[in-house]
Amino acid sequence: MLNPKSPIPLYHQLADILLERIRSGVYSPGQIIPSETGLAKLYSIGRPTVRQAMDTLVKKGLIQRKRGAGTFVKHLSPQVDLFSLAGTSQAFLTKGIPIETRIIEPIAQKKVTRDPENPFNNQNAFFLSRLTLSKKIPVLLEEIYMNSELFRGIDKIDLENRSLARIVADHYHLTPENANQQFKIQNLDSQKASWLQLAPMDPILTVRRKLNFSHAPNAVFSILYCRTDEFTFSQTIQSGGL
Repeated sequence: MLNPKSPIPLYHQLADILLERIRSGVYSPGQIIPSETGLAKLYSIGRPTVRQAMDTLVKKGLIQRKRGAGTFVKHLSPQVDLFSLAGTSQAFLTKGIPIETRIIEPIAQKKVTRDPENPFNNQNAFFLSRLTLSKKIPVLLEEIYMNSELFRGIDKIDLENRSLARIVADHYHLTPENANQQFKIQNLDSQKASWLQLAPMDPILTVRRKLNFSHAPNAVFSILYCRTDEFTFSQTIQSGGL
């Protein structure tokens, strides 16, 4: 029960109680939870306090309000360690999530221009654009640039539904040693929104990643557009990280 003498605000106490019930399965995914009026009566508190508690859980992504229907426990998105060095395909497969990749723009050499954040700016590089789908829903769009000398001949390899990291390891005997990654939220243009089945100008998590190989820094540069409404994309930090 709630403790009005505690220094912890009542709404926070109630949020913790509801959170524990969600975690323990008392309120399971998809299940409606008691109304604000019902909770206020049950815990002998005002509706504004209950509303604050519910707002806290909404912000944490644990519950969602449906107008005219009530408040429901959300189905938690699977976590995918997308930003490791293992490769994007492996990140999904490690979690047992079947995926399909579709090539949007086949790999070919192109001159990179007017992109100072791209390490291949004003140079030739192999370029590939592909879409990853899970259960027919697009979840990830990638634009990938590769060193044209280091990966000579990769444009002759069929990349459809294959792990690019595995191809690099098997054909070129290369494994990335480390990476530099920059995260930001940005709006999509109409074409990218269409591929990801989102509305134009929808904000999305964007990651610009530079992969470094032995004696070949920045050999692969990619831009990842990640739909976080379908998956929770995470990153595992090894010991020594902050």
